[in-house]
Amino acid sequence: MDWILVPIGALIGYLFGSVPTGLWVTRLYGVDIRTVGSGRTGGTNAWRAAGLKAAIPTILGDAVKGAVAVILLRALAGSLFPNAPALVLDLAVGLTGGAAIWGHNWPLFAGFNGGAGGITAAATAMAVFPLAGGIVWITGALLIWWSRIASVGTFSVGAVSLATLILFAANGIAPWPYVIFGAMAFIGIFLALRRNRQQLKDQKERIITIW
Repeated sequence: MDWILVPIGALIGYLFGSVPTGLWVTRLYGVDIRTVGSGRTGGTNAWRAAGLKAAIPTILGDAVKGAVAVILLRALAGSLFPNAPALVLDLAVGLTGGAAIWGHNWPLFAGFNGGAGGITAAATAMAVFPLAGGIVWITGALLIWWSRIASVGTFSVGAVSLATLILFAANGIAPWPYVIFGAMAFIGIFLALRRNRQQLKDQKERIITIW
C-alpha cells in the first residue's frame, strides 16, 4: 500500500507544475505570452511580453510551485504513510520534483505549451535536497552573469542537478532515488531548449542587456 505514494507524488508534481503562471500573469496585461518571443511561458519571455512587472510574479510563481509540490508530498507521507520505507519516500520525492518540471514544460492547463524549466528546477532542487539546490542556484546565476545568456544558465540547472545528485548519491550524502529528479530535470530542460541549442551553435542566441 505504501507504494501508492510514488504515483501520488508524480501526479501532485505534474499538476502543480502545470500551473501556467506566466500565461495567467501576462493575460492581466492583455498579452498572450505564447505569441511573443520564444512563445514559452517562463519568466524571461514574460519580461519580453509585459515587462518586469510581469516577469517578477511569473518567476516567483514558477519557483514556488515545484517546491510546494515536494513539501506537500512529504507532509502527506508523514500523515498518511508514516511507516513508508525510506526507499518509497525517496522515490516519491524524486519523482514529484521531476514531474513538477515536466508539468511546467508541458502543462496540462495550457495546451502542453510551457516554459523551459530552469527556475522551477532550481527552486525544486532546494526542496528535494538543499545542498544540491544551493550549488545549482550558484552555478546558474554565475553562468548567466558571465554569459549574459539566459538559456546557458537554464542548461546548467539541469546538468548540475543531475551531476551533483549523482556525485552526492555515490558518496552516500544523498539518496540514490533523488537522482531521478536530476535526470528528469536534465531531460526536461534539454528537450525544452532544443531550439536554443541550435541558436547557441549559430551564435544567434539572445543576449541579456540589462547590465
